[in-house]
Parts: sequence; C-alpha cells; structure tokens
Amino acid sequence: MTNDVEDRGRATGPWAGADGAMLDVVLSDLAGIVGEANVHRDDALATEFRDPYDVPDWDAHWPSAVVQPADVDEVQAIVRVANRSGVPLWVNSQGKNNGYGGGAPRVRGSIVVNLRRLDRILEIDEELGYAVVEPGVSFYDLLDELDRRGGEWWASTPDLGWGSVIGNSVDHGVGYTEFGDHATTLHGMEVVLPDGELVRTGMWASSRSRAAHVHPRGFGPDIAGLFRQSNLGIVTKVGVRLIPKPETYAPLRYKVFEKDGLGGLVDATRALQYEGTIRNIPVIGGVLGTAAMRGPRAHWFDGPITDEAYMRTMREFGSGWWNMRAALFGPDEIVRSQLGRIERHLTNALPGGEFSATPVSGDDVNEHTLPLHPDRVQAGRPSQSLLKAIEWWGPDGGHLEVAAVGRYSGAEVVRCGAILREEMEAAGFDFWPSITFYPRSFIYLGVIIFDRANTAQVQAAYDLYDRLIRRLGDEGFPLYRGHVRGMDSIAEQYDWNDHAYRRLVERVKGALDPNGVLASGKQGIWPPRPAGVSARP
Repeated sequence: MTNDVEDRGRATGPWAGADGAMLDVVLSDLAGIVGEANVHRDDALATEFRDPYDVPDWDAHWPSAVVQPADVDEVQAIVRVANRSGVPLWVNSQGKNNGYGGGAPRVRGSIVVNLRRLDRILEIDEELGYAVVEPGVSFYDLLDELDRRGGEWWASTPDLGWGSVIGNSVDHGVGYTEFGDHATTLHGMEVVLPDGELVRTGMWASSRSRAAHVHPRGFGPDIAGLFRQSNLGIVTKVGVRLIPKPETYAPLRYKVFEKDGLGGLVDATRALQYEGTIRNIPVIGGVLGTAAMRGPRAHWFDGPITDEAYMRTMREFGSGWWNMRAALFGPDEIVRSQLGRIERHLTNALPGGEFSATPVSGDDVNEHTLPLHPDRVQAGRPSQSLLKAIEWWGPDGGHLEVAAVGRYSGAEVVRCGAILREEMEAAGFDFWPSITFYPRSFIYLGVIIFDRANTAQVQAAYDLYDRLIRRLGDEGFPLYRGHVRGMDSIAEQYDWNDHAYRRLVERVKGALDPNGVLASGKQGIWPPRPAGVSARP
C-alpha cells in the first residue's frame, strides 16, 4: 500500500527488523528470563506472528523476535528489559486476531510478547458462575474444563474457538449469548503496567475482598476500561462471567425474502430486544456465507452477482435475502411462550417471512441435535468451520473485517449497508453483510474476502479497507475495532474537539509509558517518544 497508514508502520533504526549487536544483547537478556527455548528468531515464528493474509514480501509489520513468558514475574521482567534497552514490544495472547492483523506488531521490528504459556484456569466458581483465567487460555480450553466438570456452566464465545478468552474480550470481541458483549463480562483484572508495576482493578484491588470477580467496580475511578483495546498495560489474569446451563435452549431464525426487507426486520428485532424477549445478541446476514461453506465462488457465480443469481442461490439453500438469528435460554415453559411471542410479532411485522426454531434440552446441545454452526455457537459452542468461507476466491484465502457502528434503526442499518455495498462492489469484491445488534446499537461487519495468491486483489482489499474507514467515518459510522494497518486512520474519525479523546489517552500513555516501549500506535495511541521509530508519526 502507498497510503499514510501503511507508511507509518515502516520504522527505521535497530528495531526495524535489523540484525545487530543490540538486538542480540536484548534477546540474550530475555532468554535469561524465559529460557532459550522460549525466544524465537526463526522464519517460522516470524511468519506466524505477522498478518497471516499479507502478501509474502510485505514486511511493514514483521517482528524481530518472539518471546513467550510463562508467568507474571517473567512478563514484568521482560517489560523492565524493554525499558532499559528501548526495545519496542507488541503483546498478544494467542495471536489469532485474524482479519485484524493476526499477531502482527504495529511498529515493524517489535519483539512480540506472546502469552500462550500463561495458560492456567485458576478458578471456576460453580456457585456464582465465573472463571479466573490467564491470557493463554483459549475458548476451547475453557469449554473443555467446563465440560469436564459436568457442563453446568457455559461460556460465551465468538465463532472460532482458537482465540484467547482474555484477548478477545479486551479487544471488545462479540459472542452470541446474553453475555455476548464480552468486554462487559470481565470483573477483576490483573495488569502489568509498562514499567513492570502490577495492579489489580475493581474489588480485586482490595487484598481482603471476597467479591473480586463478581462485582463490576470498586472504590473510586473505574480504571478497568483503560486496559481494554489499550497499550497501557498487559492483562495477565481476569474473572469472566459464565452462563448457567438452561433447561431449554432454543435457537431461532426469521427469513425475509425481499431485498428491501432489511429495515423492517431490524426494527421488528429491536422491539423484541427492548421488551426483553430476546436477550442475546442477534445477527442478520445473507446467503453468501452459506454458499461459501459448500464450495468456492466459481461453483455458484460467474462474474458479478446479479439479483437473479443471488435469488437462485437463496432458493437452492432455502435461505432468505435477509436472515435473522437469535436464541432463547431458560425454563422450558418460558422459552416456548417466548417463541410464540417472537413468531407472532415477526409475522405481523413482516408478513411473508418464515419463522423456525429448534428448542432442545440444555443437556443436548451437540452436532447431532443442532447440526448447524450458528445454532451451536449461540450456546457457546464454537468451531473452526467458518474458516472454509475464506476460500471463496481460491484455496489460499484471506479476509479483512470492516466493523462499523451505528444507531439501532432500520433506516440507519440500510444506509450503512448501502455504503459498504457500493464501495465493495466498485472495487471488485462481493458484499458480505453480517450485522450484530446490541440493545441500542449495531455493528455492521463488512467482510472483504480475497485470494492471497492474487497480489493485485490483496492490494485492492487493503486499499478498499482504508477508503471504507474514511468514508464510513465521514458518514457517521466509525469503526469500533481495526486492523493494525488502519489504526491511525480509524483514530482520526474520533475527532471531536480537536481529537480531545486521543489527546487525553496519549497524556495517560506518556505518564505510564514514558519510554514508549509498550505497543506504540495501538488504537492510534502514540507516546511522546515511541520506541522503535525515528520520530512520532
């Protein structure tokens, strides 16, 4: 890419991927902390901790090395080495944030601190329903332990289960249960600050509190939010809310077959959320994802996707033009009553649509009773099956996620989607809508899928991503989450009062990280003297 977002990732100096005596000394010091086997400079590790969807010869976000500590003491020691030497660090948990840059550092040549070895489930409280985990605990790890204990508690998960519970949650990740806003489920964090100091948040800041992981706040300012989507500290432990296994679990769908039916479906779904009948995070999407799970694009379409071709695919899969999914959890008689309420409300609001539901016992959530991934993931059962969808253009597929936020209004959702569709199709990409709904807002996920073997298409995808950041921001739909290449551009959209928000956070960054060693540029936040770059962007 040639835009300023990409250029800002091209650092100069000894940490810009250069081999040198200084780097050797630092890595020797780090090996003394974590052991030689846990410091990596080989090409295989460098490849894993870069953007998995880059063109192979792009190097703007390559790490110099990867270090993998095993406990909090080692994390603190690594941070102190960075402060002495001026090495830039980039921290991730599993490094699986694909679509947003994976494990790639914002500043080229940073040493990646990967936290997979901090992989303990420290506590599961089966009376009040919470777990205390480290960042190396994946969703699969947590689910396996809950199942081993009898499955009386469920976790909320994203679609893919390989990511970190902490990593996903602090990056404002989304699941599909009633606790699907994962950032709000974190109670009591332990954080290593950029100077190596250790702090705990909320009630956990009291050494005697017995409510560290069950109450959302403590005494005084609530600092926990400073460490979500942040470069102000490294989260090493956190309490996470769990969901009691319900007597009955009922995934449901409503299909609307008209192209212009989206606005009405959005408004009807909003009413059900407002009244509390739907309590999880519903999703509205189209048919392309279903088609991609069954075969590549060439199997379904030849050339641009016309309305006629789209409808032909709908008929083949029994899909609507727009498909809303949600789920209910609770006592059987209440769930069945709620299903009746939802069906009546939606069919009255949108005649001609099609309602379906699959109520099952909470003990029977599995691939036999619920063969479709969307039905299982709303019960906190992820899979890797959606990775098949990125083979849309070819077997070596990649994707970018454009995550725009707006007001929960049918008209607003339609307007945001029109922008995404216009820009995506003009750039030669298919329009893949996936819309998730909070009680008063939506996240419109525009998925840009490309073939990594086609360098021109990869370049076009990143250029499109940058244009969408700017246009969506201008139109009132700024992104809430972003790729490492687009973080400065996204931050530019939060511009009220001459970017007062960014200026405030950068003042905090300068105070906590005066040497600028921890993840400079993450979320567009830069310290006065960022390590690893010759000058502040």
